Amino acid sequence: MTRFATAAAVFLLPILAFADAPPDDLSRFKEEPVSGGILLIIAYFVMWLALAVFVARTALKQAKLEAELRNLEDRLDGKP
Repeated sequence: MTRFATAAAVFLLPILAFADAPPDDLSRFKEEPVSGGILLIIAYFVMWLALAVFVARTALKQAKLEAELRNLEDRLDGKP
């Protein structure tokens, strides 16, 4: 129960501290320099690029390991 109370205090007290804060002047946020759709497309592109790099690196490592495994099998079989 103590852990729950500590976690609740850590996560909820900052929220309560800002709950009564007066709103700032938000007029500077009305115009978007970059639309949300463009940002979404860029985010998807970055994620797909990261996934492609991960898959490519994994495939290269797997190919190296398979070549090393074949080499070790040939050495164990006595082939030069």
